[in-house]
Amino acid sequence: MNTTTQKTSCNLNFDSASLIKNRLSDDLLSQVAACGSLRSSSCRSAVWRLLLRCLPYETADWETTLSRSRNEYRNLKKKNLIDPRDEKFSQDPQFNNPLAPIEHNPWTAFFEDNELRDIIGKDVSRTFPEIEFFQSDFIHKIMSDILLVYAKENPFINYRQGMHEILAPLIFVIFSDVEAHEHAKENDELKTLTLQEEDLLNCLFDKQFIENDSYILFSAFMLEVAKWYEDTTSNNDDEIAKPRKEPFMRVQDSTGTTRLMEDLLDVGQLLQEIDPTLAKHLNSLDIPPQLYGIRWLRLLFGRELPLHDLLFLWDVLLIDRPIGPLVKCVFVSLLVQIRHLLLSSDYGGCLQYLMRYPPIADIDSFVKLARHYRNPKKNAKPNIKSNNFTHITVTGQSHPNQARSSRPTSKPTSSSKHQDPSILTRLEQVKNTIRDRSNTVSVPNSPRKEAKSSDNWSREVQLMEEQVSCLQLKLNEKDLVCSQVATAIEQVADNVREARSVEQCERLAAKLIDLSKILRSKKNPESLTNNRNNQSHQLRPRSRDQISHNNEMVDLTRRHPKM
Repeated sequence: MNTTTQKTSCNLNFDSASLIKNRLSDDLLSQVAACGSLRSSSCRSAVWRLLLRCLPYETADWETTLSRSRNEYRNLKKKNLIDPRDEKFSQDPQFNNPLAPIEHNPWTAFFEDNELRDIIGKDVSRTFPEIEFFQSDFIHKIMSDILLVYAKENPFINYRQGMHEILAPLIFVIFSDVEAHEHAKENDELKTLTLQEEDLLNCLFDKQFIENDSYILFSAFMLEVAKWYEDTTSNNDDEIAKPRKEPFMRVQDSTGTTRLMEDLLDVGQLLQEIDPTLAKHLNSLDIPPQLYGIRWLRLLFGRELPLHDLLFLWDVLLIDRPIGPLVKCVFVSLLVQIRHLLLSSDYGGCLQYLMRYPPIADIDSFVKLARHYRNPKKNAKPNIKSNNFTHITVTGQSHPNQARSSRPTSKPTSSSKHQDPSILTRLEQVKNTIRDRSNTVSVPNSPRKEAKSSDNWSREVQLMEEQVSCLQLKLNEKDLVCSQVATAIEQVADNVREARSVEQCERLAAKLIDLSKILRSKKNPESLTNNRNNQSHQLRPRSRDQISHNNEMVDLTRRHPKM
């Protein structure tokens, strides 16, 4: 790859203009996705379609490919979504009758589809309940039709619970890119493109074909994850495929009869190689990956990460296909991420953390850790400390282990009963707790109000943990933006040397001014773009007290004046 392409891949934004102007390739898109440029991009869905080979890299062939795929879904929908009242069926009561037991009666297929549609509808209605986008009837109708058509076109898999949560993010990115494109046209942001290039983008982000494009992308995506939905136990002819069942047999002792179970066995072996201590602890508690990992793989970590972090993880997964090996590394990274919590928990506590995974504060370092496990020679291991909000879940609710973790695990010594610790001692305890969240601060006993002081202190420690994680996340975002702006400035400097007219110099000067505004801005860098994906930052509803805590540092001397 030449130098120009490398610089373009790390620009601050990889937008629709970049998609059209650059020469597309696997190397370019891999660098764009890996460095996080798609997180504030308005063409993420197009990049995914390119990576999954739904679109060719030659932009001249896009209109033909899109027209063919959209017509294909339209025909599949007419074929599989049967309406007995349609004019294409005979309306003779002898042949078109709900009670007529005749062959090729359209009502027979209609009733069978209704049973499957009811199952799909119940799952679709529960998709991301905390996000308003997925609660509209319009989105429910699109998802139900797509899943029904896919089930009938792929009878060897049919429909299985969990597919709706694979489809949902795909519809979200397509809809967001369409809205971003409409917004760009309204604000006249496509004036740098030629008429032909603008027509190509209008065809790519056509609002009329959101459902068609979502089905094509979903079908291609399912080629990567369909193996985790296959069920070989229903094959009565193959006696070898039937699992061996014995009384009181543990799930980890059964042989892997499906690709899903085989991959979960591989995850257990990979964890043993990377972190033997954690693997031994989970094995001693009889908590194998098969016990909790089925949902992790089938939903591709959709319940373990908030939507905006999940999309970034999928960016990285799609550039390393087939995604299976990297998915196993992500699986192990999730365990290593909370190893201090798991090692200090019993059977019930470990299951609570694994079933309700605590949110990750720095998704960038987490992804780097997974890629390091995938290829240690190529990707350096990041320096990761405690990186999770241990007291809440991804949905923003209180974690079930919150009360368990707030209890003191050690009793204060007798010598500390009559001591009056200074504020420096208290802060030293907070610092040690933040370094290792598995440690629980032992609050010195006081002759008065011992229980109340312990509760207040645990809340203060918990609050400061969250504040430190939030500050670390903001620093990581600022570092990312500064590095990207620096790269953009270098590219502008190269263009200045090649400028041959006053107009080019003025455009470059305006671009430098925009970059300086970005550096001076105190806002979140992602809010500077007209990206509809920012709706996903509202995933965790917080109370008024929690919001104020997130924006204020605690004054310990004000809350404890006698310290």
